Amino acid sequence: MAQSLAPGAAASQTAGAQLDEVVVTGSRRAGVTLTETSAPIDVVSSETLAKQGASNMNDVLKTAVVSLNVQKFVAQDGAAFIRPFSLRGLPSDQTLVLVNGKRRHRSALVQITNQPLSAGAQGPDLSTIPAIAIEQIEVLRDGAAAQYGSDAIAGVINFKLKRASEGATIIARYGQFYEGDGEDYTVQANAGFPLMADGFINISGEYLSSRPTSRGAQRPDAQALINAGNAAVPVPAQRWGNIDNEAARVFVNAELPVGEAITAYAFGNLGKSEGESEFFYRHPVARADVFASVPLTATPGGARFSFLSMFPGGFAPRFGTTIEDASLTLGGKGEIFGALRYDLSAGVARSELDYSIANTVNPSLGPQSPTSFKPGTLEQRESRLNADFVYEWETGAFAAPLNVAFGAEWRRETFRIQAGDLASYQVGPFARVFDPDAGRFIGLGVGSSGFPGYTPQSAGSFSRTNWAAYVDLETDVTEALTLAVAARFEDFSDFGQTFNWKVTGRYELIDGVAVRGSINTGFKAPTPGQSNISDVATNIDPLTGGLLLVATRPPSDPIARYYGGKPLAPEEAMNYAAGVVFDLSGGYVVTVDYFNIKVEDRIALTSRIPITAADRAALAAQGVSAGDVQSVRFLGNFFDTKTQGVDVVASKTWSFDSGLRLALSAAANYTETEITAVREPRAIDRERRIEISAFNPKWRGNVTANLEQGPWSFMARANYYGEWTDAVPNAVPTAVSFDQTFSAEWLVDLEASYDFTEKLRLSVGADNVFDAYPDKDRRISQINNGIIYPQFSPFGFNGGFWYVRATAKF
Repeated sequence: MAQSLAPGAAASQTAGAQLDEVVVTGSRRAGVTLTETSAPIDVVSSETLAKQGASNMNDVLKTAVVSLNVQKFVAQDGAAFIRPFSLRGLPSDQTLVLVNGKRRHRSALVQITNQPLSAGAQGPDLSTIPAIAIEQIEVLRDGAAAQYGSDAIAGVINFKLKRASEGATIIARYGQFYEGDGEDYTVQANAGFPLMADGFINISGEYLSSRPTSRGAQRPDAQALINAGNAAVPVPAQRWGNIDNEAARVFVNAELPVGEAITAYAFGNLGKSEGESEFFYRHPVARADVFASVPLTATPGGARFSFLSMFPGGFAPRFGTTIEDASLTLGGKGEIFGALRYDLSAGVARSELDYSIANTVNPSLGPQSPTSFKPGTLEQRESRLNADFVYEWETGAFAAPLNVAFGAEWRRETFRIQAGDLASYQVGPFARVFDPDAGRFIGLGVGSSGFPGYTPQSAGSFSRTNWAAYVDLETDVTEALTLAVAARFEDFSDFGQTFNWKVTGRYELIDGVAVRGSINTGFKAPTPGQSNISDVATNIDPLTGGLLLVATRPPSDPIARYYGGKPLAPEEAMNYAAGVVFDLSGGYVVTVDYFNIKVEDRIALTSRIPITAADRAALAAQGVSAGDVQSVRFLGNFFDTKTQGVDVVASKTWSFDSGLRLALSAAANYTETEITAVREPRAIDRERRIEISAFNPKWRGNVTANLEQGPWSFMARANYYGEWTDAVPNAVPTAVSFDQTFSAEWLVDLEASYDFTEKLRLSVGADNVFDAYPDKDRRISQINNGIIYPQFSPFGFNGGFWYVRATAKF
């Protein structure tokens, strides 16, 4: 039967409707609604997802869930394409992501990035999930490792896929930024089909193309070359803006009853995306490691070579990725022995990240260097088996049956590094060559400039397995009091065993007013990727504006061990939460929740540790060469943190006799983090200390209004981002490089929709309608690289974005 876009049917889901929605995340008890939960849960409906200007799930969630932050990264290697998010101020891999209640695989990328909260994290890639495939998102803002296992320290995000067995929806959207760039095309489709008599298969797909933006200025040093008559200098020499991106993705969800005792199900995805960004500009005069003239013969006055012949105006490497993502879950669920519900499933998944870099050279190869390279491939493979059971036990001792849930899980994950092509890491003949004219040895940089390839020594396949068993009990002890306890035991092949527990409760003081709270332990197991990642990155020298080579080494690497590297251990957490729920007459709903999360032995990337001349000599005495890198980083369990804050959510809906319907909602989040203990001082410099507490805004908030009248509907949303600080790295602040705190900002989004027929809707809107930008970056070290606005702004630096969207339902 055709689905209708009649007024109200396709409007944004109102707060009142959400309150009656049964949620499954955080509780294995059936029939629990949003205001009855013992822990705070945000519910984001498919209608809310549709009313967004953004095409990327990261940006959609950032707007919908104010306790979640995510930036758009520029010139940050893989982080520009697989963006790490932060829930309640914690890294992306401390939030567990589920699809249909099953663990979502992590991406192949270990975040070797300057983002201090996610540096070293290996979390899932939310952008691989198209919004049109989602019926509802449930965000549990509470620790849940005892219920779900590793990673669920900050909370859980569960994406529930659409289940319709009929009807189809097609959405086409076009938009661009006010500046006239960043054109964004998106085409999405969803269709449901009956599968035999009572089953369904629901298929969703999307294609998107996002063109790059440019918000920087011409670098002063590049402009000086132009003023001196160098016509080959690129304009701009270095682009600061969104990546160039293209992606195609498909999700499938299916169920089929087989007899009376079992329903078979399957869901999975297949996706591919390609993207390109730009790295730092290689100045033809300042970068001697690239452009120095080298001799081609041993004869004084003989022939020489310089890359100026290939790039007389310098160059900015173009860094690209091809990301492939796939998963499949098969299972069966039903009831046996009268009232015992069971769910048995198996899943496999794969994430592959293939790097490329062009418009660059391996300087040490001299005139034989190619200008494009394949630096290597990262791959993450996961497989799992789950057996989950739920039984409602009529004990007679409580006001409701005792909900007994128990089960087991087995998982295996493998992280693989594939070496790049030979030229991307090869030490060429000009890495060290005697200059007969100068009478000394000189040399050029080694590896594809910007991103040297993974070497065969770094390559390999690294695996681990684990198994777990859990029990989860919940009941209404009295009509007013709900209690739940959970416990989970896990055994990992690489570091051993862990045990976690959780206690939650909810007490209704009077009709419509309840208090709730929880206390639980949590853990985050180090991944094979974190234990074995190796990389070389380029960063800005904060004093000179020049470039520095920074090597990231596995904790087991000899250089890392020299600086104190040790095998990674799991992070351990203790979570406390307390809140109050007001579900008052007239439809007024307000929740206030406090959280306190203490994390010990945090797995994170160290600060950059300079390799001094004395260190080089000591390493050489051990037979270890530091090469041409200036500093080194590695992952370790080096410090503890305490994160605490408050979430406030309020909503109210009005319906009038005239047919007018108004829904208002507001949310605010305050989060602060402090470092409570440091076991290795060299791992945490002053930049890291400042940014762990102030890099994300401590205050976030939004207010949303949805208005419907006849065929018209309107949405207005105000998003608040508090002030935040970008600290200068590895240095005492100077006149040219200092800590800068950026002001708070309000961004306003507007959308208007009109239903031409029951099947066709047209929407026009704008994100950041008043074209707000962050404060300009005042630091000379940044300005010298062409930066106008801070590259890590929590709301971006591209300005306003307008769009038009057509939706057809059949």
